[in-house]
Amino acid sequence: MQNNNLNVRRNELKYYINSIEYTALYKRLQHVLRPDKYSIPGKGYFIRSLYFDSYNDTCLYQKQSGVQFRQKYRMRIYDLNANSVKFEIKNKANNQVHKESATISRDSADKIIAGEYDELLKYNNPLLNRVFITFSTQMYRPKVIIDYDRDAFMYDHFNLRITIDKHLRANNTNFDLFSKAIHCIPAILEQKQILEVKYTDMLPGHIKKLLQLDSQERLAISKYTLGRRHLKTRNWEDN
Repeated sequence: MQNNNLNVRRNELKYYINSIEYTALYKRLQHVLRPDKYSIPGKGYFIRSLYFDSYNDTCLYQKQSGVQFRQKYRMRIYDLNANSVKFEIKNKANNQVHKESATISRDSADKIIAGEYDELLKYNNPLLNRVFITFSTQMYRPKVIIDYDRDAFMYDHFNLRITIDKHLRANNTNFDLFSKAIHCIPAILEQKQILEVKYTDMLPGHIKKLLQLDSQERLAISKYTLGRRHLKTRNWEDN
């Protein structure tokens, strides 16, 4: 099968914002930046991610321990009726993110979720071949589904993307990626949203001022870690 890999490298900054900050920021952004073509005004668009981790939770504990270079493995869809799925490896080094992705079929996704990792090899895709080795040798399994709604804005001149992720919710027991009946519980109990600022080379000063980042505390927020709060023993594990 034909390779359809996508590689994206960028800086990524994350912040918590409350509901009042969200409303004010959204109004400012919609007058300056271009909304993502998939965003519905006032609503955004839906995202569901299914995260995988090793038998002994390597990805989770590397994040909690502050390991500088780490990876996450996930499937992602934007529509519960989708016929294709994006399989991603997210490589993180400080603020630098390198995201690799390949597209697989819905049927392949179901088989991989069920532990049939040989399905990855049929694509003859270098990325998926690497995933097969990792999943097979380190006993990777589905761990959590994360649902949320996203507002997204673009600024083409600087390859800048600003997103606000809302209503983050999780399920740690049902891994049916396409289920419309999954019962998810809130992953952020403080009614906060996640602001993400993503850019390649530089963040323009007027955009930084627009976002009022000087008044915000940048945090190492992980949706995967938030989605697995049932393992939390300390407050710092929420980030």
